[in-house]
Amino acid sequence: MIQMLHRIIKFCDPENARNIRLAYIFTFLKAFCQNAPVMIAMFVIRELMDGTATIQSCGIYAGILFLLFVMMTLFGHASDRLQSSAGYKVFADKRIEFAKHLRTLPMGYFTAGNIGRISSILSEDMVFVEENSMSIIAQEVNGLITQFIVAGFLFMIHPFIGGIVLLTVFIVLCMSVPLNKESLRNSYARQKSIEDLSRAVIEYAEGMAVSKSFGVTGESASLLRNSFAQSRDANLTFEREHAPWERALEIVYTLGISGVLAMSVWLMQNGKLDKAAFVGVLLFLMNIFTPFKHMFQLGSRLTIMDIALDRIEEVFSQVSLKNGGGEEPLEECEYEIDFSDVSFSYDNEEVLHDISFLAKKNEMIALVGESGSGKTTIANLLARFWDVGSGRIRIRGTDISQMSMGTLMDQISMVFQKVYLFEDTVFNNIAMGKENASYEEVIDAAKRARCYDFIMQLPYGFDTVIGEGGSSLSGGEAQRISIARCILKDAPIIILDEATASIDADNERYIKEAMSELCINKTVIAIAHRLNTVRDADQIIVLDHGRIVGKGSHEQLMKAGGRYRDMYLLQQSMNELTEEVCA
Repeated sequence: MIQMLHRIIKFCDPENARNIRLAYIFTFLKAFCQNAPVMIAMFVIRELMDGTATIQSCGIYAGILFLLFVMMTLFGHASDRLQSSAGYKVFADKRIEFAKHLRTLPMGYFTAGNIGRISSILSEDMVFVEENSMSIIAQEVNGLITQFIVAGFLFMIHPFIGGIVLLTVFIVLCMSVPLNKESLRNSYARQKSIEDLSRAVIEYAEGMAVSKSFGVTGESASLLRNSFAQSRDANLTFEREHAPWERALEIVYTLGISGVLAMSVWLMQNGKLDKAAFVGVLLFLMNIFTPFKHMFQLGSRLTIMDIALDRIEEVFSQVSLKNGGGEEPLEECEYEIDFSDVSFSYDNEEVLHDISFLAKKNEMIALVGESGSGKTTIANLLARFWDVGSGRIRIRGTDISQMSMGTLMDQISMVFQKVYLFEDTVFNNIAMGKENASYEEVIDAAKRARCYDFIMQLPYGFDTVIGEGGSSLSGGEAQRISIARCILKDAPIIILDEATASIDADNERYIKEAMSELCINKTVIAIAHRLNTVRDADQIIVLDHGRIVGKGSHEQLMKAGGRYRDMYLLQQSMNELTEEVCA
């Protein structure tokens, strides 16, 4: 238990940790002032029984009691001021630190089923620790200190009585070891069930449209129902297995209280304890082990907190992509992009094999091939969403692993097939492309991206708030806003991930015009499934199962035959067949 309290303090920043430790002193003083009145009462009772009490002595005792009450209030206030707000301060910073750390992780972490975990950590684990950590520390430390102060007072009354109290405390502490193990095991299962539930809710919500379209909303909810059931069972198991320990502790407390009472009676009968001291023991009697009871009642919350910290620290322990050098501008070089013998593996399975190609400034490089051939992986490696397994990727002669992430991201803009816009105004969604962008720059980017006209038709124009993910816009409109963002960024390298693949014909025309604006005087890496869209590329790279099987212009590849020619002719015949069917 003390180890868990120490862990929470280590999790805090140095300033808040120092305040919490300082609060321990005031907690001790508060606990002393809280229990001292019982000892004062014993002295008063002794004088009353002896007939030696006077108005002056009673006045002195009353003044001492008043002083103890004032001091207890002041010490309690000081303790609360030092630590009560620490949890909120710590986690305000920890959330920002958590978000910054997520930014440094490879994209593979976010495609390995960890979205539910991240969501549950932010919404459950951090909130639980934030709201409970400081109050639990205060109560646990107060309980521990109070228990030993009470034992000390009883030692002052008689060592045998204090010895029984300490023996009971020792037995309880021995029982706490297996109790904590059981609580940790069940706390882990409980928090894991919350993570699984978060993942199931996210999956169910994201797949709602598909489920409705096939009329299987009931069937698709089976995973969600199972997750609710598992969460219920985990919580019931936690309570069921914890309850016997609570009963066992109650029995030990009762035996301890009975032992103290029996010893006090025996000592008084043998003349080793006067009546006033016996009354003092009775005043302490029913609350002798109350501090420990409160401590172990909070024990389950403490173990849940321990598991929550495990889960938080597990994400922090994920290896970040190493940040390279400083923010120095890159020098001019003959080749804008240089892939040299690049290989890459997912989960120990190599998916790219010795990829090498060069791109001069303002050239367009097209990556073509069947799904799963490695096109998007190459683009992601260039943006350093992952680090290469072997080989080198250079931009203007500088290895991207030696660049700072800021410098690298300044060189690249990406237009994805699946666009994500933030729940914010249209203006802010475009303006995020450039820090401190002026109003005129945002308007100009919107016009060049062919989205100015439809934006002005929105209820509040550029001040219209877009639904989360761009849900309040059509796919083509969202795509044009994302292109406006890239135009505003004005990076020298553009990555196009088949941006027109799922867009209707009318929007496709606008998007092609917007991309033409975007790509002026830029080096372009275009991922293409429809080969007729990249016929004019300076270089077409044909991929098959992670290997380059062809490289050259459209004419050169058609003349050489092979994989590209087969793909192109197949697509042409499919297009002709589609036109005949539609006619």
